Amino acid sequence: MAGQNLPLCVAGGVASNATIRARLEIVAKETGVEFHAPPLALCTDNAAMIAYAGAELFMAGHKDDMALSARPRWPLDRQSPALLGSGKKGAKA
Repeated sequence: MAGQNLPLCVAGGVASNATIRARLEIVAKETGVEFHAPPLALCTDNAAMIAYAGAELFMAGHKDDMALSARPRWPLDRQSPALLGSGKKGAKA
């Protein structure tokens, strides 16, 4: 694949964000790659799919020990401090 421009594809909730979508289209054009995204009506959050998959696993007898803490506001880079999550109190959650 050396020397070949692969397309830039985006989907889900990210693709429904007008600002992100527009900027990705600009980046794709500037770098000479094709941009692909589904119509906005099909760009939805995948929470329902995740919930359904979880329900199927639960009904099949799979259980989670719940030892992993959810971190809804984990930073995307290593330099930023961790932010307090929803409802967490105290120093860094």
